Amino acid sequence: MASIIRQDLSTKDWTIFSVNRAARPRDYKEIKSSKAMKRYEPGCPFCPGNEKETPEELLSINGGKDWSVRVVKNKFPAVEPKEAFGEGHFDNRHVEGPYFSIDGVGEHEVIIESPEHDDNLVKMDISHVEKIMRAYRERFIDISNDPENQLVIIFKNHGRRAGTSLDHPHSQLVATPFVPGYIRNRMFEAQRYYDDFGRCVHCDIIDYETKSKERVIYENDRFIAIAPYASVVPYNIVIYPKKHQSCFTEISPKDLLGLAEVLQTVLNKLYGLLNDPDYNYIIDSSPMDQSGNRYYHWHMEILPRLSTRAGFEIGSEMKLKYVDIEGPMWGRCLAG
Repeated sequence: MASIIRQDLSTKDWTIFSVNRAARPRDYKEIKSSKAMKRYEPGCPFCPGNEKETPEELLSINGGKDWSVRVVKNKFPAVEPKEAFGEGHFDNRHVEGPYFSIDGVGEHEVIIESPEHDDNLVKMDISHVEKIMRAYRERFIDISNDPENQLVIIFKNHGRRAGTSLDHPHSQLVATPFVPGYIRNRMFEAQRYYDDFGRCVHCDIIDYETKSKERVIYENDRFIAIAPYASVVPYNIVIYPKKHQSCFTEISPKDLLGLAEVLQTVLNKLYGLLNDPDYNYIIDSSPMDQSGNRYYHWHMEILPRLSTRAGFEIGSEMKLKYVDIEGPMWGRCLAG
């Protein structure tokens, strides 16, 4: 059975219903034991020698048996290419009474970050992290070239609380034929700011934080990592390219090493300070057909999973944190 995407009539928000996702493997049925992982696990589909256990390979860096990064189709996709919905199936929008849904058309890929089962981004050679960033860029561009894909999101789930289902280090890419209201709203607010002030809101944030140094965690010539003024979770980090770029496709190959360095550095700070916390990171970008706009600024957001949303936060969509705002904040802790 293929996926279906249903719209909430009262909010216009979307929910993906995917039967395939329920069948995905889980390393975390219970709290993970403290037993050290091995470099190679015979039953892991992402370990070298088990390449036939994964679906179609889409990209291999280094290639062959000595691959360093592989990209494959997700075996348990949230969304699927339109071919999965049957030959001659073109009308993918459905109305049932007052309700509206669309077929779960899209792309879902896995970026296998290393051949080593127990690897971690903070332990890798920086050149290897650069290869992962290269895989992100190449797949983002390739997927975005299909006009049916309006939104492309690259993300990583690290740890049980972040939603990972396999220990082996990996990231994912999902492309959908629509842009959700949450993202449209963020882009709308950025555009409204540009209309009011003639400047990119993210560029203004970068400029202010660079001058104040209050929340700068790390920077190099090309990228800057900051603790947001209104962080959504404790130890929230956002990485920006210093040069204005609206879409992730605009990053040049020569800048990938700079991105890799900042990402690894801030993850290493989290690793040391919080003992390898569970986290998610997401690349937030304009859709490719809006590449080059002046109001939006792509960025990578890191969200450690240290707390759970409670009733007030769920009911109001506001974030509640018990911190001494005048005392040392996590941005300063990480910058130290």
